[in-house]
Amino acid sequence: MTDGEVQIPPQSWEYRLVAAVVYAVEQRAGGRGGPRTRWNGRVLEESDPENLGSAHADGSLAVSVQQVLVPLREARDLDRPLTDDEAWMLRDAMDTLTHEAAHLMAPLGDTAEPEAYPYDDAAAADDEGRVEHWTKRNLDLVISDVFADAGLDKVEAAVLAQQDLNAYAAFTPAARHLDKALAERSDLTSAEVTQKLLCTADSQRWNVEVDMVIDKHLVEPGLMPEAHRAEVRKQLVAPLRQSLSRLAAVEADESLGSDQKTAEGTKAAQNAVAGLDQELNRVERHYRIGIAQRAQQQSQRPASRLNQDVRRAQDNLPPDLKRLRALTAPQAPAAGATKQSVGGTDHALPAQGNAARPRGQQAHRPHPDGPTRPQAPQRG
Repeated sequence: MTDGEVQIPPQSWEYRLVAAVVYAVEQRAGGRGGPRTRWNGRVLEESDPENLGSAHADGSLAVSVQQVLVPLREARDLDRPLTDDEAWMLRDAMDTLTHEAAHLMAPLGDTAEPEAYPYDDAAAADDEGRVEHWTKRNLDLVISDVFADAGLDKVEAAVLAQQDLNAYAAFTPAARHLDKALAERSDLTSAEVTQKLLCTADSQRWNVEVDMVIDKHLVEPGLMPEAHRAEVRKQLVAPLRQSLSRLAAVEADESLGSDQKTAEGTKAAQNAVAGLDQELNRVERHYRIGIAQRAQQQSQRPASRLNQDVRRAQDNLPPDLKRLRALTAPQAPAAGATKQSVGGTDHALPAQGNAARPRGQQAHRPHPDGPTRPQAPQRG
């Protein structure tokens, strides 16, 4: 524990509540036998008064005691119905716990790894937006998973009835739109894309995003060699990072309302997807043209190779076989010689219609009293 850190006692009700939320997030995000959070079992008091909670690189969770844990504990002991404001505060407190626990579903990445990306403005927009999107989609389920065992079952209905507040008005719609687009370009659903990326290390998340598209459109059809993946990844990731990088300024701009930030986030994601499609089409076209060219070259190659092999074999015959080949080779007819028909029969087709029959050919006519009899040839 570093100086200034205050750990919430593991035997406290507050600690058990946080642990229950972490477990519920694991079950919802990772499933049975799936990924687990990297939570190290420590719950700290949030030291920054501006933050409701945070997930630390070492796996610790920090939570605001006054704004998150105290309202939940007081609701447990309350002997009257909640007001709407109180119910909303409890929902927001659970939103914070769920959001921070979801952050810990991602393994701790290493920016020194090959093809790793830094956690910059673009990565923060992508990450925070997706975590918030997943949290909003699963918050009611987590509340239902946790409240009964925590003694909060009597306030559950009131909390579930409250509306959500989007903490990242620009990031969340951008991540939601991007995940939907990735799902449409892969064999996954939007929920599966979100869940997969939620459990991916920050440093490799961009690569995993474009791998969904690469596998479907370039690898499965047999277009792209696996050795090219790293380079193709770079080309497809670039427009995503470029488009989302500007959203950090939008999110921080207090002069913009929530609707304006949502519009900017959606627009940024649309631009990102358009850039992705443009690069994908260019890469796919490159591979298809290359395959067509190689196929054309290969279709012409066998005949020329065969002729070369035959000539080479003939040139390499031993002298005695060359003489034998010369003796058995077909001979051209002598000058002035006439070609004899096989069996002395003329195989020319007879003329049709009223034309004269070939000279010397006998014609036969049926006779009423017996078999046919020969007649003298007709002259034309």
